[in-house]
Amino acid sequence: MHQRWLLGAAALGAVWGAAAIAFDIPVLLLDFVLHLGPTLIGVGALVALIGWRPAGPASFEVQADTFVAPTNRRRTIETAALVLVLTSQAALAIDRFADGGGAFDGIVSLLLGLLAAALLVRSLLVPNTVELRAEGLRIPGRLHRVDVPWAAIRPGTPWAPQVRTQRLELLIGSGYLVRPPSERRQRLDVPIDVLDIHPWFLADAIRYYVAHPEHRESIGRPAELERLSRRLRDGGAPPALPAGPTVSVIRQAEAPQSERSTAAHRR
Repeated sequence: MHQRWLLGAAALGAVWGAAAIAFDIPVLLLDFVLHLGPTLIGVGALVALIGWRPAGPASFEVQADTFVAPTNRRRTIETAALVLVLTSQAALAIDRFADGGGAFDGIVSLLLGLLAAALLVRSLLVPNTVELRAEGLRIPGRLHRVDVPWAAIRPGTPWAPQVRTQRLELLIGSGYLVRPPSERRQRLDVPIDVLDIHPWFLADAIRYYVAHPEHRESIGRPAELERLSRRLRDGGAPPALPAGPTVSVIRQAEAPQSERSTAAHRR
């Protein structure tokens, strides 16, 4: 769904922008809508998303022997809105520079387009899915992915984060290899505000597979997801260790900033 929304927004912005270049409507209001409609829709969507942090369902998607926490609707709509603003402003900048004499309007459109492009790049650089596999946790990214073996995750972690938090803290045991080498640290911050999953369920599931290696080979099977959900629902998640001090680390590139979560684990 995420990719379809982005392609749809890009197509809508391109078609609307082409129409704005091709047509000049004498009615002021209609001409205003023709030229600035996509930008107003995109900005309106971004404003409407302020403060919305959907908790997501207590479940994974099953994809090719993998449990996937997919991208949530908020990040999908946010990215699609930025794509819409970017494509429409690019078309307007072309139109205004081509007309001649509209240099100021063209520069304004160019600057708005560059701002949308910068926000879009930042949005795309933040990993927007998390995968649980038999061999460990995978965080796919646009530029690289991070693979964390189950044995590398410290037992009793991660703690259940606040529902509206932006990150999940993975504590990594010393001496374990986490790929790529740049991510070999004692704490890894996983952006979760972009995921369509309840953060408590994700934290419980990770702790469960850290504590139960005998079930890891079944990850990615619908029957295993049903068993895991039932087990966690019945209180079978391993207890979280008390939140202790953690070492300072360089944060993962483009990961959202939030307060350090030390929420007590629900019983």
